Amino acid sequence: MNPESLKRRARAAAGGETYRRLLGYTWRYTRVLVIAIVGMVVAGLSEVGFAALMKPLLDGSFVERDPTLITWMPVALLGVFIFRVVGEFASNYGMAWVGRSVIRDLRGDTFDQVLHLPPRYFDRVPSTEVLTRLNYQSEQVSEAASKALTVLIRDSVTVIGLLVWMLYLSWQLTLFILVLLPLLVGMVAGISRAFRRYARRIQDSMGQVAHVAEETISGHRVVKLYGGEDYESARFDRQNQYNFRAFMKMQAVQAASSPLTQFVLAIGVAGVVWFATSGERMEQISVGTFVSFITALAMTLAPAKRLINLNAVIQKGIAAGESLFALLDEPRENERGTAHVDRVSGRIRFDDVWLSYREPPPVDRADGDWVLRGVTLEIAAGETIAFVGQSGAGKSSLMGVLPRFVEIQDGRVWLDETAHDDLPLADLRRQFAYVSQETVLFNASIAANIGYADGADFDLARVREAARAAFADEFIERMPDGFSTGVGENGVLLS
Repeated sequence: MNPESLKRRARAAAGGETYRRLLGYTWRYTRVLVIAIVGMVVAGLSEVGFAALMKPLLDGSFVERDPTLITWMPVALLGVFIFRVVGEFASNYGMAWVGRSVIRDLRGDTFDQVLHLPPRYFDRVPSTEVLTRLNYQSEQVSEAASKALTVLIRDSVTVIGLLVWMLYLSWQLTLFILVLLPLLVGMVAGISRAFRRYARRIQDSMGQVAHVAEETISGHRVVKLYGGEDYESARFDRQNQYNFRAFMKMQAVQAASSPLTQFVLAIGVAGVVWFATSGERMEQISVGTFVSFITALAMTLAPAKRLINLNAVIQKGIAAGESLFALLDEPRENERGTAHVDRVSGRIRFDDVWLSYREPPPVDRADGDWVLRGVTLEIAAGETIAFVGQSGAGKSSLMGVLPRFVEIQDGRVWLDETAHDDLPLADLRRQFAYVSQETVLFNASIAANIGYADGADFDLARVREAARAAFADEFIERMPDGFSTGVGENGVLLS
């Protein structure tokens, strides 16, 4: 077997595993799912029932004029459609409920993962890519896990049921349809590979479009001041055009797949009509049998088309799922501390600390990729220290080591007499206040921003005390709603 075939098999196996993982979110709601599946089966069988009624309707009512059939046929037709209405409602509403539940769970799991990823992850992955996975890709995944399941079950029941009925009516006529099956399977396999390839490109390009837009919007003052409109417009247009081309290539495959498939099926229909109307077979097949067969054959086209187009939804969902699960499978922050502490006195000691951002980290101490090289220093409680140096000298990295925003490769850091990696992250980070190089204000009230460390249950008295200590209380009280005044995104409403 050649290497390309091995790669295709590996990708197919990975895609299957991804889809099984997606379905795992669906199976959490077994009760609703079972009701929806029963509805799908009922709706699918109602299609078969309608086609089956064509034979007695024509042969019994119109040809033989059987009074019993004439009386009960309208009731039978009405009964079939009642079953169809009930089945359609149960399947559509049930799967809509399951689908939105899957999106809710996926977004919840993804957001929880984002909250616990190490800070270094966000240094190498743009925030817009994370947002794309959280919003756009979770929708794509839900389509594959819920809508696709609806089509797969309901339309499979319909097609299989109709094929069984056609075999019952005439196995010779059905044979014309079945001989085309290998050709259809080959077409679907080729279309499947193309769909997944273009779906991955679209996922990547959506992240890049969002990334360029987010950078331009957040830095709009810089863009305007330095006349960067043309440059940013060209940069955005490149990504936007790439996204357009990838999407249209996938649409071309999808647009061609359905007509080609229907053409193959049309060959089968033409063959059926020719075979049934030639020679002595014209006298052997009743009007009801022939019309019922053609009705069943015609009714297979719509579900067969949906089953073929279903591949596009599944492949897009798998591509989105691979990206989404890659984030969910990222290693979380290493929570290994067990020495709980309420408050330390503030004494800090760095003992021969080495830090590198290279993966894997260098082994040789003489390697040039070390950011911190054997740093040893001690800071007394209450002492004020300023670190001064050139850009890239390691000042921010040294500060990032304290709350374990970055993990050192060698050495120890001590708070009082406890190594900082022996403390749980919550206990460790509770010891520090943080003023970043960028202004970070959440779109909430002034009080909620000041009391952020206490969450939603912040103490307003403590918030006011902190504001007085920062000489900000008078300024805040003059705001329209005092401490309840909203600050807007990054504090834009404060100035």
